[in-house]
Amino acid sequence: MIRDLALAGKAACSAADQETLVPLVLKLKELGQIAQKNGLLALESELPDIEDRFLRLGLQLIIDRTEPNNVKDILDSDIYYNESNGRELMSKIIIREGLLRIQAGDTPRNILICTSVFLGKIDSSSFVSI
Repeated sequence: MIRDLALAGKAACSAADQETLVPLVLKLKELGQIAQKNGLLALESELPDIEDRFLRLGLQLIIDRTEPNNVKDILDSDIYYNESNGRELMSKIIIREGLLRIQAGDTPRNILICTSVFLGKIDSSSFVSI
């Protein structure tokens, strides 16, 4: 998990912006379910439906069996060096956390918990499965 206060400050966003990220958290949980049930290679069938460039990049790295430390380094580089702020940056941080947990084989429930924590302004009932 990224623990960088300067980055957290740049990623700060309103409750309304955080609310728009709930579907992303639920999508990461769904991807975790697919990976847990059918393996990481099954995620390849999800790629055509993924519009977010950062999420698609991370999924492709995982599908290509890129070493976890390399996936982390590539995603971190994008987060730190591509000028993102607010909701866009928060989205990247959530995606990074979810993908690394999917690659590590975490349970879908743990993926949900560990990605929803970034949306502290949102009531947990928005995540139905918690």
